[in-house]
Amino acid sequence: MESKNDDIPFYESSEWADVVPIPQDDGPNPLVPIAYTKEYSTTMGYFRAICQRQEQSERALELTKIVIELSPSHYTVWHYRQRLLKALNKDLTEELEWVEWMSNENPKSYQIWHHRQVIIEHSAASLFPTSPSSPSATPTSGSGIATTASSLTTTPTIPYHDLSESQKATVLEIVHRELTCIASAFQTDSKNYHAWSYRQWVLTHFGPGPWWDEELTYIDELLTDDVRNNSAWNQRYFVVAFGPKELSNEIVQREVEYAKSKIERTPNNESPWTYLTGVLKKAQRPLSDIKDFCERLHTIPRAKFSSPFLHSTLMDIYEQEAKENRSATSLIKAKEAADLLAEKIDTIRSKYWNWRKTQLQTIPVDV
Repeated sequence: MESKNDDIPFYESSEWADVVPIPQDDGPNPLVPIAYTKEYSTTMGYFRAICQRQEQSERALELTKIVIELSPSHYTVWHYRQRLLKALNKDLTEELEWVEWMSNENPKSYQIWHHRQVIIEHSAASLFPTSPSSPSATPTSGSGIATTASSLTTTPTIPYHDLSESQKATVLEIVHRELTCIASAFQTDSKNYHAWSYRQWVLTHFGPGPWWDEELTYIDELLTDDVRNNSAWNQRYFVVAFGPKELSNEIVQREVEYAKSKIERTPNNESPWTYLTGVLKKAQRPLSDIKDFCERLHTIPRAKFSSPFLHSTLMDIYEQEAKENRSATSLIKAKEAADLLAEKIDTIRSKYWNWRKTQLQTIPVDV
């Protein structure tokens, strides 16, 4: 549907002569009308027209591309494009290439990442022998995965371990390609929430597989580069706490030591503290497991005088001891930590720490 002259808008070509654009109707007296450009208003007028007639054609598909490149987050247009891909049985490989370009141009658009998820989900459905989009029913590439959109239906998580060796190889290829694509987005913004969400979907959609262990290696690389990357810390917790491996004592200890090593480097960094306490809580282990570590860290000036996370963790540990053992000594230490936080270390939250101190005073202890 490309014009012979790129300077001529698509709607001035003879191909669209039969379509009467439908203007946006904001009512007789719109309160705050949006100042759309002429190009966008006219393009949307043609899009409303093809929607009204439910047109399924190559020109309609091309029109959705034009609209999306003008407004990448227009979810209605994305949905219509997905319907057209199915109706026209389009090449999904080409679609992925375009979507990757779009994600590079608009990395924070949720709709782009979701569309990529839809494409991957439906193309990978061909791996199911009994699926409506199985290789016997849908054209596939040499790797055995569907490359056209003849069947766009919701599919369950793919059971990696139940697949044949050739299918496993195909899944590995898909997963590695997607993870590489996402990693490329992180080079621009390592804390892209939508890209991280999509990454978690990729990991889980194909079930337990070797990519879970590889993910920990990748996360370690990110944290080595930037130990304050809170998104990478969150991803590590996702893999450890919700991955296919049971949270064994060995894994818990490994993660505790990992977090401690990062805290020693940057004791005033909240993320590893949150990760450390989160892993212990998930494993139902007490904070007292890290008491010695925290008290040793307390002797280091750069931690003692600058890390509210160290003091708040110590306060929680002493509070827990006071409750469980009715220890007056532990209660005194907890109150001292609260005072230090309120008066010197974290004065911006002084009201909170003073409130915590009043709660400590209600704990019964042995005199």
